[in-house]
Amino acid sequence: MAKKNLPIKLFQKRQKIDDRRVEGGGGDNIPKWELSGQLLAERAESFIEPINELIEVFQKRNASRSFIPATLKIDIDDNAIAKSHRKDIQKIFNGKVTKNNIIGFLDSNSAIVKVDSIEEGLQIKSNIANYLKNPRGISAIESMEVFKPFIVDIEDNQAVKISLIDFLNYEINNAVKIAFIKYCNQFNIEVKEVNYSPGLIIFKIKNASQAVLDSISDFEALESITFMPKYQVETDSMESDNTVDIKTPAEGVEYPIVGVLDTGVLKNPYLAPWLLDDKFSSYPDELIDPMHGSCVSSIILYGDQLQGQNWTGNTGCKIFDATVFPDQKQESIDEDELVENIREAIKGNNHIKIWNLSLGTAAESDINDFSDFGKALDDIQLANDVIICKSTGNCRNFENGHPKSRVARSGDSVRSLVIGSVAHSKNIHDIADINHPSPFTRIGPGPANSIKPDIVSFGGNAGMRDGRRIENGVNAISHNGNSVRIIGTSFATPRVTSLLSELNFKINETFNPTLLKALAIHSAKYPTGISLPISERVNQMGFGIPDSADEIIYNDPHEITLILQENITRGEFIEILEFPFPESLIDDDGFFYGEIKITLVGQPVLREKQGAEYCQSNLDLMFGTYENIKERDTTKANILNEIGPDDTQNVLLDSNYKSAHIKDTESEYARERVLLNYGKKYQPVKKYSVNLSEMKDARQRDSLAGNRKWYAKIKGTYRDFAETLAIQDGEELNQDFTFIVTIRDTKGQKQVYNEVSRLLAERNFLHSNIKLREEIQINIKGDNQAK
Repeated sequence: MAKKNLPIKLFQKRQKIDDRRVEGGGGDNIPKWELSGQLLAERAESFIEPINELIEVFQKRNASRSFIPATLKIDIDDNAIAKSHRKDIQKIFNGKVTKNNIIGFLDSNSAIVKVDSIEEGLQIKSNIANYLKNPRGISAIESMEVFKPFIVDIEDNQAVKISLIDFLNYEINNAVKIAFIKYCNQFNIEVKEVNYSPGLIIFKIKNASQAVLDSISDFEALESITFMPKYQVETDSMESDNTVDIKTPAEGVEYPIVGVLDTGVLKNPYLAPWLLDDKFSSYPDELIDPMHGSCVSSIILYGDQLQGQNWTGNTGCKIFDATVFPDQKQESIDEDELVENIREAIKGNNHIKIWNLSLGTAAESDINDFSDFGKALDDIQLANDVIICKSTGNCRNFENGHPKSRVARSGDSVRSLVIGSVAHSKNIHDIADINHPSPFTRIGPGPANSIKPDIVSFGGNAGMRDGRRIENGVNAISHNGNSVRIIGTSFATPRVTSLLSELNFKINETFNPTLLKALAIHSAKYPTGISLPISERVNQMGFGIPDSADEIIYNDPHEITLILQENITRGEFIEILEFPFPESLIDDDGFFYGEIKITLVGQPVLREKQGAEYCQSNLDLMFGTYENIKERDTTKANILNEIGPDDTQNVLLDSNYKSAHIKDTESEYARERVLLNYGKKYQPVKKYSVNLSEMKDARQRDSLAGNRKWYAKIKGTYRDFAETLAIQDGEELNQDFTFIVTIRDTKGQKQVYNEVSRLLAERNFLHSNIKLREEIQINIKGDNQAK
């Protein structure tokens, strides 16, 4: 194999040349589900009664809270959920003044509609009565009822979480919060507002009882009352005779810093040289058990040495101890407290850009809605420009022979890099084969079919013997400096944190969380021997196991990796014509060949109260060939761009490839293959890996003839809710993203790196090698030398 010592490259779009404006299009065909005649009339008639009930709600309301809107719950037909039909539904609920009354989604099909007054209720009733003017909107709604909050039954002395409806109006929301506190005070109920993220209005009641909940259940803006989740850590370990030498920082050498959000880190001989003097703690020393946090930190620092592998390539990093979790034998912690501890630790130290969070809950994520904790982590990362490596969570279902649980509610964060576990070795009683998902790891999909975990690393194995759990742990160093073996996604996660810290340090560019996330995911692949079908690989292992830092940032002569970091605004798209695909990669039959791997990671627009539609933005990607550049007639309606490609062929479509190859799990290339449907809409991470030689013969003739040119097109799209709200607020919707493409000669013959570098210059792309910091080789004695 050729040596990898050629740095990956950054390139920029060509100003004005590669910028395009989105053009209108599409028709207005009547969908099959649209009702007419008697069926339409009956559907409309069924909606009159809930509107009358809603008007009655206003009439009975306490005058002091008359400003609070009333709410309806509507269920939307599966076939009508698409963005193109939203305006027809919205039109039903338009008042004489208010036009944006669908304010949130409870799941993928159920929406909440606000009604500001009796007058607006009467207007909606009139819209329904005039069903012949609104046939599509009426047909799209399957059922309608006055909204009722979700309230759990509890035992006395439990902490509960109270969510209020977000009416998307600053003044109304503030007045509602004041009214709620006053309402609770009437019953001598003490409530506390807690901070998750801007779109969530959440209060907490400690030591609540069912009688307390009954007292406040009639509050007009109540959305739900649920248990306040509690969080826990697992630190079962076994002593080990494995030893490693103590590393010490080289004098005068700068090191990256990693923040460890955990149970505390003790200054044992292995960790003390790397621990910063400064720290954050939410608890006094007597309420801290540093076992878990110390093991996590030891893997960040010594993970490769402890296992005798080069999984991350980490050469050392400083550890910032952020103790956000108490000794659970002495004190429990509620979700809101953990969120606040994390927020305070990161906000006060946001010069630290990479954080490890190996704490979680036993509760499984919802299939449709993202968790409040996940949303809070997303808000914290955006507000402080950081990235969190988060464990997917553990389950013990294997002890009873049951299937693995889905990702925990703390592991469904969209902006975090979420990590699952695979087995590092296999003993006689272990369930998992080497490199396969650990028996205890939680798996995907996440809410709204999101891909979680993002990637996996090594966190141990386990099995059963005579009804008892047997653990085959990875090596770590305990708080007391002893060697231990321990299992859990908690200990797979710090390997990825370690990798990101090394990447971020070696890459001497401005910090960009989407770049680090994209690089790790782009490098990830499935180990040899994984026989799982592709869909199950993604569910259980995300995009695979990432490479070490040097493998990620260097190419060999027969490949090149190009990186584009950009921002794309609504109404525009980027279309790079004459993309520098190597012209030498043409086979004896005159067709292009080679492997193309593309990763696209966006910084999505998120809206907390949109249920399964939490991700409100999408990046559409096309990459392929075209015949010619043609001039376009901008005098015609909807033609805004003067030039465009003719006869485009997108090589990323799975329909282009032979079924035998798509189903293949045995070949070397099968380790890379992640095509199929993993470019789904409203997924903030997209990855494609295609081998052009596997294309169907007919598609090869259409797409890969050697005289064709190459293009890349990236377009941002947004859900109707985000667009409507942006117009109302005057916001310009946009998305940061990182696009990475690797092109490789599968025959290992052509000088791809040099050729593409030349083409970049000839075609006027600004480009450069990624800036790398001078590397320092550290040995165990603390001596150093330039590498």
